[in-house]
Amino acid sequence: MWRLIYGSAQERGRQAERRVEGYYRRRGWRIAARNWQGGGGELDLVASRWRTLVVVEVRHRRRGDPLASIDAAKLARTLTAARALVRAHHLQRYRLRIDLAAVDERGRVSVRAEVQDLRGS
Repeated sequence: MWRLIYGSAQERGRQAERRVEGYYRRRGWRIAARNWQGGGGELDLVASRWRTLVVVEVRHRRRGDPLASIDAAKLARTLTAARALVRAHHLQRYRLRIDLAAVDERGRVSVRAEVQDLRGS
């Protein structure tokens, strides 16, 4: 059974990030970073597996599509921050993927891969 997400907007955001973290862990991903800051932005979650890094932008909304709030500018900022992470930690040999993760009001997670295989970014 799903638990409802509640509390202040900040607390709901933390709960959503924890739900998404669990989603990736159950699928065999190792969480490499949470709320990493650099390159002029923040990455909600970074997971790794088999020389692949997944940068996850987490969104939660009480109503409507949480992913609708991610526009081209936000995606560009996320990509810039992801490239800064790759450079800062010398991870150019890893494939890079950006996932958009939505958490609904019942705590269900859905993920959409937005940008894939940015090797050597």
